[in-house]
Amino acid sequence: MKKLTRIRKQCAVAAAVLLAVTATVPVPAAEAVAVQSQQQIFGPFGLVKETAAADADTAGGLQQPPAGTDSAQGQAVAEPEITEESIDAYFDDSVMVGDSIMLGFRNYAMRRQDTWLSRLKFLSAGSYSTSHALEPVTQKSLHPMYAGQKRQIWDSIALMGAKKVFLLLGMNDLNISGIEGTCENYKAIAANIKALSPDAEIHLISMTYVLHGKAKGKLNNDNIRVFNEELRKLAADNGWGYVDLAPHLADAGGDLAAVYCSDSFVHQTPEAYDVWCAVLREYAKEKLKAAVLPAPSDEALQPSESLGAQK
Repeated sequence: MKKLTRIRKQCAVAAAVLLAVTATVPVPAAEAVAVQSQQQIFGPFGLVKETAAADADTAGGLQQPPAGTDSAQGQAVAEPEITEESIDAYFDDSVMVGDSIMLGFRNYAMRRQDTWLSRLKFLSAGSYSTSHALEPVTQKSLHPMYAGQKRQIWDSIALMGAKKVFLLLGMNDLNISGIEGTCENYKAIAANIKALSPDAEIHLISMTYVLHGKAKGKLNNDNIRVFNEELRKLAADNGWGYVDLAPHLADAGGDLAAVYCSDSFVHQTPEAYDVWCAVLREYAKEKLKAAVLPAPSDEALQPSESLGAQK
């Protein structure tokens, strides 16, 4: 019994000496962090609540870097500053191709040549369609004029050296070619453009809506919405851009808002083209941001994701 008491006293003295020595010896910062982390996991009586990092590991994965960081490096990624001047410059060497809806935008732009709109070129004609675009040029054909004569739009695009082509067609096609046929025509038009201007980017603009109650046959807003979804898929599949303009001009019922309609049908007011400007500039801003942000690391990409550039 006395021997046991003596051993206990010796252990107590040894523990006191060890504690005193530990308190007086400086611990490097890195080691202090490690010690603190270990104490968070192991208390004096064994395993206690794990740290956040341990919780994440137990849940089946490592902690993710905070939002706004590069996932590969764990470094903060600053939001790129896009200036108004850089947005203006985005539209250099751009051409807008379309029917009478686009023709209205051309007329709007021509009255505002002291703005960024002066940078735009236009190939547009009343009643123009994807079907008309694929027809031969004749005296009676509806091909837009460029440099004093009618031409196929891909010929005009090549002559003007356009680098970005914005297409808004289909309004005059749905009752003739239907949704599928119009999409096939889009593919053919884009292929012809790329054949002569391989570096040109293709950007599709969603078809805008009809005023409530003014549908004509297949030209109705339900079909337009289906068509626009097909355009979106077409753009995604080919690495083209897609400008989703139509919803910005719609009322609560999904029709062309009366305030934006000039003729009780489909044509549009200057207020509508004000919206066009805002949508196009926001689109340009997002494209410029995407161009300067770091590309995702190989590890972050899923096999099904596409890195396709303009095709």
